[in-house]
Amino acid sequence: MSGKPAMAPPTGLQARGLAFWHAVHATWILNADESELAVECCRLLDTVEALQLVLDRDGVLTTGSTGQTRVHPAVGELRASRVVLARLLGQVGLPDPTNTAMPSATTARARRAARARWGGRDASTA
Repeated sequence: MSGKPAMAPPTGLQARGLAFWHAVHATWILNADESELAVECCRLLDTVEALQLVLDRDGVLTTGSTGQTRVHPAVGELRASRVVLARLLGQVGLPDPTNTAMPSATTARARRAARARWGGRDASTA
């Protein structure tokens, strides 16, 4: 413990965002920029949760204005929210449980590409 007083969570957070806030602030000390990104992550987690609840209730298909079956609008919103959330989490750069920084999306893609190209072989011996 750093002896630093616990930061109060932002107002308006729901259960999922609040849980994330407490987990992050109980484990790491964030600078001001990281803390702002964490707030947005919390809000997005709440949005993702709310959109998922709508889809759980309504299903992924709905009836359009002319009676046609179409994809529920919450599907696209949920997908977009998850993309933004992943980007924000990457920007916060919280360490993983082994105390190393989580790779950015670009680093993760590069690693997957290297594994696909080299098929598990050591690139230095090829």
